[in-house]
Amino acid sequence: MIRLPRLALAMTAALLLAACDTSSGPDTPGGAYEHFFVQLSQGERDSALEAFAPEGALGDTFRGGAYYTYADSVETHMERHGGLDEVIIDNGGDETSEDVVRVEGRLRFGDGSELERAITFEREGDNWVGRL
Repeated sequence: MIRLPRLALAMTAALLLAACDTSSGPDTPGGAYEHFFVQLSQGERDSALEAFAPEGALGDTFRGGAYYTYADSVETHMERHGGLDEVIIDNGGDETSEDVVRVEGRLRFGDGSELERAITFEREGDNWVGRL
């Protein structure tokens, strides 16, 4: 019989649970919402914007500028308020059609303050992208 330390067992269980949780991946509007803000908080701005913005939007100066400005605003809040502590989704199912969903939520920061953000997501192939 092989005996593993309790810490190893706990870590293995946590990894298995995380792998099984598919309820809020980036393939859902709520998952895309959370994924965008978490990636920004981790300093992964380029990949956050690439996943968040509609195809071709970042190459277009006018529309791309809006996405970069949005990211700047959120990153500034994160820096001023102790970093991102939690992404809270208050309402993620206001569908205007089966391919358009409005997600309303709040970003809670390290100092306890919150910032409300609502984003409309549109299905683009297998992905949900933000419409600003």
